[in-house]
Amino acid sequence: MLNVFFFCSVLGGTILVIQTLLAVVGLGFGDLDLDVDVAAGDGDLGHDLSAGFHILRVISLRTMVAGITFFGLAGWGTLVGTESPFYAIIVAVLAGLAAIFIVYFLYRWINTLNDQGNVSSDKLVGATGSVYVRVPAHGKGAGKVLVTQQNRTMEYEAFSTGRELSTGTQITVSKVISPTAVEVSEVR
Repeated sequence: MLNVFFFCSVLGGTILVIQTLLAVVGLGFGDLDLDVDVAAGDGDLGHDLSAGFHILRVISLRTMVAGITFFGLAGWGTLVGTESPFYAIIVAVLAGLAAIFIVYFLYRWINTLNDQGNVSSDKLVGATGSVYVRVPAHGKGAGKVLVTQQNRTMEYEAFSTGRELSTGTQITVSKVISPTAVEVSEVR
């Protein structure tokens, strides 16, 4: 029994170290996890298996490697400490299952931290900034403005429906014309 626990801990630990090193270098192969589609067939089970928590979503290469590693380590440590194979198997299975679910929920939490980095133009109206290149009066030409949005300073082509806006004038965006052009007015 000691050999089984030792083999699982060495095999799982080796794969875990390789996964970690590949992730550090940028070759994490995160898309290689198992995606399991479950179809109900012709009959209706009365459930939507794609919604909510489903046990098959937990199974992935990462979670299984963590489970095998901690199964081996916990079983090996318990067997050496107590010399009871029955107790060692129970502790090993519980440790392996705990590792599977901890890694699953940890990666699920990490995936919520993803940020697209796209600047949203619907949040642009009301944003303030300053004129970078003179904006002609009454929409008779375009100028350039710098607007800070979502912790970024962005440059937009700008039109004014009022008077001419000179360089350095503080402005507010009153309308989004296109993803690269805005209508501005002077902040008073």
